[in-house]
Amino acid sequence: MPNYEYECKSCGGRFEVIQKFSDPMLTVCKLCNAKNIRKLLSPTSFVLKGSGWYATDYPSQDRKAATTTEKPKEEAKPAAGCASGCCSGACPPKG
Repeated sequence: MPNYEYECKSCGGRFEVIQKFSDPMLTVCKLCNAKNIRKLLSPTSFVLKGSGWYATDYPSQDRKAATTTEKPKEEAKPAAGCASGCCSGACPPKG
């Protein structure tokens, strides 16, 4: 739920209230009980903390180049349990 900041025009005090979007605006000051308060527009407290989201979603040109370079292909290895390397049935006949 969002935090809303209110300011009282009578006492000049400011206070925050956690309210749902559907809750009605407050009309009474929590500090002095006056009936002339207004809701303030405040910058959001949304902060991205942690690692990775920016680096992985919007990589630099260097990072893009590093991820698109081809990796060297590995040589085919014989299947496990096949010492001769000719277990597929496509080997030349023994003479």
